[in-house]
Amino acid sequence: MLLTPFELIDEFPGTPAHALLHGRGPMAPEDDPDQDWVALQSGELTERTYWKHRAKDWRALGGGGEQIRDMIAHLYEPARPSLVRAGALQLIHDAKVAGHAVAVLTNDLSAFHTQDWIDQMHVLDEVDELVDGSIEGYLKPDPRLYELMSQRLGVALSDMVFIDDQMSNIRGAEALGITSVVFDPRDPESAYAQARQMMGLGV
Repeated sequence: MLLTPFELIDEFPGTPAHALLHGRGPMAPEDDPDQDWVALQSGELTERTYWKHRAKDWRALGGGGEQIRDMIAHLYEPARPSLVRAGALQLIHDAKVAGHAVAVLTNDLSAFHTQDWIDQMHVLDEVDELVDGSIEGYLKPDPRLYELMSQRLGVALSDMVFIDDQMSNIRGAEALGITSVVFDPRDPESAYAQARQMMGLGV
């Protein structure tokens, strides 16, 4: 739904964060992969560990504090509409018009952002449920988080369509029988088109 740090980084040329994140993560070229990102996708690292490493590197480069929230705030504040993908907004709108419940299942919203920032991201007002692992006490791919989403939405796991950019989260969903779509920030529209097809929405 939101632009990734690896996309936002182009707004900060010449900064320690740019030196650290530009061309890294999913944007890394095949001949120079981000090894921590590769480890994350294979399940050897957790997403939280990946960002702890990046925050530590950011501080070493002179960026600021070592907390993940410090680095994320540098990129995502102030809260602004341009952080939200237009394709995500359209998908949310069309799904709700078609009568589908829509939810956000996140690991780190409250861990990475202040409540004031969250309150200003009005795209969250458009969804029926928000489940935040950093509040619930367990993170994707823990099955309890997907099951909690199912309960709150009142939708069976087998009737859900889940979109995520982390393969460990996709594997966790699929293990519960949830239809899943891998989101690639290099080609977001393909994921939206696939989700539309699964939900019976027009392309």
